[in-house]
Amino acid sequence: MERIGKLKNRVFFKSIFFLLVLSGCATTANYEKLLSSWVGQREVDLLRAWGPPQQQYQSGEVKFLTYDRRSNIFVPSTAPTYQTSIIGNTAYTNAIGGSPAYNIPTVCRTTFEIQNDRVTTWRWEGNACRSQ
Repeated sequence: MERIGKLKNRVFFKSIFFLLVLSGCATTANYEKLLSSWVGQREVDLLRAWGPPQQQYQSGEVKFLTYDRRSNIFVPSTAPTYQTSIIGNTAYTNAIGGSPAYNIPTVCRTTFEIQNDRVTTWRWEGNACRSQ
């Protein structure tokens, strides 16, 4: 049984390593640099680059444009190993270990604040706000 636990841990850590490799150099710091580059830019240029926002709110002269990016990271299942025991003339095979496939939902919600037709500030929230 201890061997099964080690196998599950190995598969888990390999999956995490694989996800980190996929993300490359994408970091939240790089995402914040990207967002900061929009401060002072015209609203129409933001709309041209990012497209229409999923949400828009206005309070007086201040406008808030919110963009949502959602996806899933699929982690495939791992196959179990099989152990066969022979008792008398009968062979018994048992599956040991393995794991089911699952999805990890990801989201990045970014809101730009617009005043006098210019981006003045931004904020983000979520687990997938990264850029290279």
